[in-house]
Amino acid sequence: MTYEQAFEYVGSFTKSGTPVKDLIRFVILMRLLGNPQNELKIVHVAGTNGKGSVCEYISNAVKADNKSVGKFTSPYIDCIEERIQVNGKYISRPAFALLCEQVKKAIEQTGFDGFSQFEILCAIALLYFYKEQVNVAVIETGIGGLLDCTNIVNPVVSVITTVDYDHTDILGETLTDIARHKAGIIKPSIPCVVAPGQENEVMRVIDDKCREYNCEEIIPDMSRVQTLHMDITDVFFSYKGMNYHLIMSGEHQIKNALCAIEACRILNIEYSSVFTGLERSALRARMEEVSVNGATCIIDGSHNPSAMRAAEKLLSCDKRKIHAVVGMMANKDWQTALKIILPRFEDAIFVDGFMPGCVPASQLTRFAIEQGVRCTSCADLDSAISQATLKAGTKDIAMITGSLYLASAAEKIISKQIRLKPPDNRAAL
Repeated sequence: MTYEQAFEYVGSFTKSGTPVKDLIRFVILMRLLGNPQNELKIVHVAGTNGKGSVCEYISNAVKADNKSVGKFTSPYIDCIEERIQVNGKYISRPAFALLCEQVKKAIEQTGFDGFSQFEILCAIALLYFYKEQVNVAVIETGIGGLLDCTNIVNPVVSVITTVDYDHTDILGETLTDIARHKAGIIKPSIPCVVAPGQENEVMRVIDDKCREYNCEEIIPDMSRVQTLHMDITDVFFSYKGMNYHLIMSGEHQIKNALCAIEACRILNIEYSSVFTGLERSALRARMEEVSVNGATCIIDGSHNPSAMRAAEKLLSCDKRKIHAVVGMMANKDWQTALKIILPRFEDAIFVDGFMPGCVPASQLTRFAIEQGVRCTSCADLDSAISQATLKAGTKDIAMITGSLYLASAAEKIISKQIRLKPPDNRAAL
């Protein structure tokens, strides 16, 4: 199987696959593959917002501690291999093709139909981490936790980041329902780190599960946090008397970092390595700042109310005007999200067409006008970005937000505009 054939094979499955009531099809698949996950030291991360950041923080801390680390996350900005990394390097295309062929043969033996892209990629990742003999594997759930295929792992520590409304069509309409899915990753006697500041109904579910399973529940103590400096580009803070520096800024990133710090304590990672790992951590499309034709441009994939609240709070630290390019997916609570962020914009250009299932730009425009925001729509994302950066000039900010799919499309356009390639994190071929 070539890389192109492997890519086509993965793409032949739907993103979510046939709905499941249990994990039996993935259990059988991994059994046929030799259960590589049982040989790995795993950190399992679930939640609504902050999963990617927590995975990045933990992975970089492990790497800084001179240990090898695998990371499986979603979605991707650059290429599908981005989702499977060892020591910050994407899986090579030959390795991806070879392991995909193994997974394909095993799927044909299972007797099950309806596998998802996510299940296939997860299987490839677990095989890859086993073959690479990583010291630690950091595994991010896809949707939920309880019925997520990653939940077959036996972690040394579980992490639940901020839980909020998202994927309500799958996880349920209430925070209690959603929390039950997220808390599904809690395992008997396995420590569970929980992000601070959760809603009461979320904590009731998690508390009950931890008591039922007799596991240590670790909630970072916000009273022992002191923010020393924060602006749109970075933040310095102390926790339990130890100083840390993040280049992903915001109060929400402090909470994410606290989860990583506590997880690293379970992993016996030295403070100096944790400090270095946190300081080196950055994710594309998470309040990512780039320069486009001399203008400051922020690319942010915030797409739900909780993430938008975090973005708005961080942007309030900066008094520059914001000229926004916004696109959103129809399966998200885009109305609530927009109401949160729109007052921060000087003006906005709405776009669609970057992914099937977008909210029509005309509909977004009408909604924003009702909120009293100066705005227009544009059929071409490239043109919208050019207009926003031209308005921003050297004094203001151009911002692209509303969807990670939009962020991915914008990254490709901007990389061409500034004649820069995305960072090459690929493993050697």
